[in-house]
Amino acid sequence: MQENTEAETGDRRERMIRRLVEAAGVVIDRDGYAAASTPEILRQAGVSRGALYHHFQRKEQLGDAILDRQRVFFEEVAEQTASGPAPRFWLQALIDISHHYTASILQDPVLRAAVRLSIEPGPYQTAQSYAAPLGAVTAVLEAARAADELQDHVTPEEASRTLVGCYSGVQLLALALAERQALHQQVSAMWSLIMPGLARGHVLTQLRLDPPIS
Repeated sequence: MQENTEAETGDRRERMIRRLVEAAGVVIDRDGYAAASTPEILRQAGVSRGALYHHFQRKEQLGDAILDRQRVFFEEVAEQTASGPAPRFWLQALIDISHHYTASILQDPVLRAAVRLSIEPGPYQTAQSYAAPLGAVTAVLEAARAADELQDHVTPEEASRTLVGCYSGVQLLALALAERQALHQQVSAMWSLIMPGLARGHVLTQLRLDPPIS
């Protein structure tokens, strides 16, 4: 009986944390980190101040939890790259990952907030905020190099910086122009410009730059 009670208590705690993080994600995605107020996060979550401070004593802890969701996404990508079956083309896998992440951003306000935290001037515009996406993209590019898909001049670590930077720029422009619903199209356009400088010719002609058909 005690174990069941403890499990239920743990489940309630996890649900409350998720509720607070998702509320903070909505507010930060909409208003930015600096303008995201505790009262507005409480209103969005529909909870009391005491419920918030029981789990998060500072707004920075909510920001950390938001970025943690992004970290988990990209760590799973890196892990699948290391342990999963090899795709026909690793560069196609990279394109598909970018569209999968784009779809997740459009659906999940917490991931959108993580992007905003990373690109806006403030406490989260740091190297640490980009460590997980850089690591994941580098891992896929290393696999592509091992499969002889990359042109000779391409260095995975340097290329990953360019790709993550370009994707962040696409996100920033979409945010400024209120055009996030066109993100897939913009990501495909990014690949059409960048991929000819990455892929060997026989690979490039076989890549699909648009989102995978579900």
